[in-house]
Amino acid sequence: MKNRAAAASGITADLLLEVFDLPVSFHRCLVPITGGVTAALMLSQAIWTSQTIEPSDNGWFSRSQEQWTEETGLSRWEQETARRALRSAGFLEERRVGMPAKLWFRVRPEAVWRALQSRAVPVRR
Repeated sequence: MKNRAAAASGITADLLLEVFDLPVSFHRCLVPITGGVTAALMLSQAIWTSQTIEPSDNGWFSRSQEQWTEETGLSRWEQETARRALRSAGFLEERRVGMPAKLWFRVRPEAVWRALQSRAVPVRR
């Protein structure tokens, strides 16, 4: 019965595989230090992106609003809120460069590390 309903609505296994392309994942441990899932998702994506750039870029990478949406699914407003939280916490630096100006980002891994360490629970032996 379910298969007939799915076929009638045009949903097929092939269509579902197309819709469910690459998943978006993030590091759960970033949620408490960033203040929420949205900022943790953006920081996780920024960290991943930072690991894929050339060392000569000094950690800076450029992303447009559309690219962030494509990579994370975050809306413009969610991005702006997350960026504000990440800048305020000192986890992300931003700068505008060029004409027309492009937005560049750099993760501050030492700040992320310090925040994670401060929340760590000592292991008792």
